Amino acid sequence: MPITDQGPLVSVIIPVYNGAQFISKTLASVQDQTYSRWEAIVVDDGSIDDSVAQIRQMAARDDRITVVCQSNGGTQAARNTGLSQARGDFVALLDQDDLWLPGKLDAQIRVWRENPRANLFFTNYWNWDGATDLSLRYSQRRKFPEGDESKKLIRWCLFGASTVMVRREVLDKVGCFNVGLLLTGDWDLWLRIAETGLWAGGVWEPQVRYRLWPGNASKNVIRTMEENVRVLEQALTRPQLSWRRRAYRRSLAIARGNLELARIKPLLDGPAEKATAGILRAWKCCPRQIKWLFWYWATLCPNSLGGRWTSRRVYDKIRGKW
Repeated sequence: MPITDQGPLVSVIIPVYNGAQFISKTLASVQDQTYSRWEAIVVDDGSIDDSVAQIRQMAARDDRITVVCQSNGGTQAARNTGLSQARGDFVALLDQDDLWLPGKLDAQIRVWRENPRANLFFTNYWNWDGATDLSLRYSQRRKFPEGDESKKLIRWCLFGASTVMVRREVLDKVGCFNVGLLLTGDWDLWLRIAETGLWAGGVWEPQVRYRLWPGNASKNVIRTMEENVRVLEQALTRPQLSWRRRAYRRSLAIARGNLELARIKPLLDGPAEKATAGILRAWKCCPRQIKWLFWYWATLCPNSLGGRWTSRRVYDKIRGKW
């Protein structure tokens, strides 16, 4: 597809559901971009607060902003509605509670011009509590997932959704977001892109602030782990190269084990044997995870492995990660 030299080059899609607390600042971070050839399509997904009123007020002063209203269907359905309205050659995603730094789009357009092979563009980002930058998503340059990182992507989601910009022609090829995956639809889409040929162009300097707060959808750990399993199961229903099929199977085994461990967390303050049985189920999902077998024995027979402090340490690990 030829790149247009008129109209918006980048379509920014922002799904909103009861986002009145943050949406004005989020949208203002798009208006503050040093790159100006963008349109913002804000899809209100059935909000019952004054999100729409705020968005319309901003759209009245900036004709690059469009608001679309629909009944509640979830984040992926809202993104798909935005895609159907998008006019740009690139599609950028932004969640309602995150912020872009002013040079975000400029930096990604620069990467595109310097690396025409790239079809998915992303940036480093700050984990942020609304006041303070807490930590970088990638703190080591050698782990920054540029190029073809398909093997790593099969193990976990490498790209924060609010950092990503994708060529529209790529989305036309792989299809829309899966509306059945409310929390992990972005990872599913990145995997489908990788199956057609991924080349990720990254911006090392953080260009996004990912807000950490109690309302983050990712706080629903069990739901997220369940969807991780579904993403990988669905990938195995698609035609795959042999190496990719093996990688998906390994990742699925780990995902099923992670789900079992996530389910243990509410049991840790109850009878120990319930948690112990759950750890055993996790290890049976993925026998390669030898540490999970050690955790099982550490909680089943703690005295033989150093005493009760051993099982408490295992429980603390599960509480902290899952």
